[in-house]
This record gives sequence, structure tokens and C-alpha cells, in this order.
Amino acid sequence: MTARTEQLVWVDGRVVPAHAATISALDRGFRSGEGVFETLRVQQGRAFRLAAHLERLRAGAAGIGLHVAPPALLEAVAAVVEANAHLGADLVVRITCSAGPVQLSDPFPGHRPGPATVVVTAQRTRAAGAPPLPPAFGHLVELHRPLAAWKATSYLVSLTATREARRHGASDALLCDAAGHPLEAATANLFAVRGNTLVTAPVSAEVLPGITRAAVVELAAALGLVVDQRVMSRSELATAAEALLTSAVRGVQPLVAVQGRPIGDGMPGPITRGLAAGLQELVATTSLPLSGNGPHER
Repeated sequence: MTARTEQLVWVDGRVVPAHAATISALDRGFRSGEGVFETLRVQQGRAFRLAAHLERLRAGAAGIGLHVAPPALLEAVAAVVEANAHLGADLVVRITCSAGPVQLSDPFPGHRPGPATVVVTAQRTRAAGAPPLPPAFGHLVELHRPLAAWKATSYLVSLTATREARRHGASDALLCDAAGHPLEAATANLFAVRGNTLVTAPVSAEVLPGITRAAVVELAAALGLVVDQRVMSRSELATAAEALLTSAVRGVQPLVAVQGRPIGDGMPGPITRGLAAGLQELVATTSLPLSGNGPHER
């Protein structure tokens, strides 16, 4: 396998072939999931709201006592995108920061983390000419992610929930709070359209403060929508006119069924289509080249 076909990754300051990338067997991220990550989409060398992604990563890292420097992360992202130009112009980039090697002589949970282990990867989003992302089908799962404000590498809840959803023939798990209210999808934020109102769970309900979620909230006003940030009931979701999922990789994706029953007429609705088009335009007009997308730009 050559560098022209293989993915190249960044590991602690070096770009190396994926097959040759290594981290310590004592790394705290590997041993106990002590780390955070961000996933973003880079198109034609331009990223949408990269500063917000890096700030969320920095804040999540700080929450576990880990220091990361956004300028250094920006350098790593730019290097990985350039190194993987052979994969195409539309890439999904993931930045993973773990807490570094543990000292086995330390009592659990160990001393304060040292320098972060930083890994950055890139992959092709979709093959050229591939059809658009199909609508999503949801399945309610009685789980919610702890520490949802941080994109922690401990992703077992999301993995377990998604596998349960797939066993029921759905594409996405909809995570619920202790009272059974749907909050978000396992890897995306959740919105429901009820009349002139766009309903989505507030960040205070322990959902991920999605970068794309925030953009969609901003776009809603341009469509004459009221945004109601509150926890919705299952019946409100089931009887919504439309529903949608949002993430950096998906953009806006219609959610057309839950528990095997259609939402609305079971087709992507006009508000969902309008938000998707609005987001696409926002990304096209405001994304910045990685070389000029510093962490202080908003």
C-alpha cells in the first residue's frame, strides 16, 4: 500500500501512514476512555466554524484536567488535510486528544494528566457521485450520555444504543432521559417541527452543544420559525409535522419515522428542506481556509 492510496494520520507532531501509527499501551485514553474528540467536515480545504469546534474541544479537555492548544490543533488539521489530498476534496476530520500514558505505580485514578496525546485522522465522506444521504429512521432507547457537553472518547452509550436501534431496523438511536423524553440522537442533535415552532432540547438537559445545532437555531429565524428549546415528550415527537437530525458530518438530515411509524407523511418536509438548503449556503459562504481559520475567529 502506498501513500497515494493509504490514509495518513497525525500522531503527536508527525504525519505517518495509518498502518504505522502507534500510541502507548499505557495511554489513559486507551485504558479508561480518558479523552475528548471533535469531528468536522472539510470541503475544498475549508472548514465551517472550526474555531467553535476547537473551543469545544479545549473546554472538554479542560474538564478532565487536560490542556490542549487550539493553534497546535489547527496546524495538525491542516497538515492531515494536505497529506490526504489523494482521498478527495470532501473529508471528515477527527481530532482525538487523550490524557497520555498512566504511571502504573500511581493510585487510581492517577495524577493529573500530562501532555495530551493528539491523533488527527481524515477520511473521504462519500464517493464522488454518490446519492444524497438517505432520511433517518429513529428508535427510542432508554439511555442518555453522561457528560454530554463534552465529546468524550467514552462512547459506549452511543455505540450500545445505536446497535440496539439497528436490531429494530432503525438507522439511529434516539437517547432518552430518565423520564423517557427523547433528547438527541446517539451522534446528532434532534429537532421536531410543530406548526411554526422548531423544538429542540436545551443544552441544560445534558445534550451535546452541537456546532451545527447552533447554526440551525440561527437559520430558523430566517425561515420565520420560533425556536423553543425545551424537552419534548414522546407524543410530541411522534405527532410532529417533521423531524430532523443535525451534525457537522450530516448537516441537516430528515428523520422520517420513529418506532417504525412515520412522522408527518413519512417524507422530508418543506421546513427540513429549507433548513438544509440554508445550512448548505451558510457553509459555502462562511467556511474559511484552514490556513486562515484561527481559533479566535468567529
